[in-house]
Amino acid sequence: MTQGCLFVISGPSGVGKTTVVNQILQKDASVARVITCTSRKIRPGEKSGEDYIFLTTDSFLKKIAAGDFAEFSEVYGNYYGVLIESIQESMKNQKISILNVNWEGFSKIKNVMGEKIYGVFLTPPSEEELENRLRSRATDSEEVIQRRLAEAKEDMSHASEYNFVVENKDIDKAVDDILKIFKEVSELENR
Repeated sequence: MTQGCLFVISGPSGVGKTTVVNQILQKDASVARVITCTSRKIRPGEKSGEDYIFLTTDSFLKKIAAGDFAEFSEVYGNYYGVLIESIQESMKNQKISILNVNWEGFSKIKNVMGEKIYGVFLTPPSEEELENRLRSRATDSEEVIQRRLAEAKEDMSHASEYNFVVENKDIDKAVDDILKIFKEVSELENR
């Protein structure tokens, strides 16, 4: 069987990455999400193996020491990462796999995994629209919003490192644009 492709979706906070990924998964059953790991506590409604692979901090650190992660990071005292094995399994079993990580994660995964890894960077229509989206969440303090906006500028400076850049002005159009990219790349890979 031919190995499938992995598409890494990245973009600044508030651009709609999670919404886009979820809609892609709903719209195209042939696309599979690579399940990532975390050491944070499971939240109500989450299922281990579906939302995340939940690990203890000790188990996570042992996997880091063993070199099991394609990429990992520590965020607010919790670890998040993608197991090499999870990527390999998904690419072996699926024509198209999808993963939502930041630009640093994409760079690390591309270096570790090599071929058939493609990056799709989601951009907002404007910085003003991104700020409006962050504020409309009504979940963050002004300080957090300002930090996210500063980080967004840094994130967007890495868009040129990706194979594809898609503007998320309209969620349905962004999803359709990405699915079109998946189809075109998949057809090229399978020639």
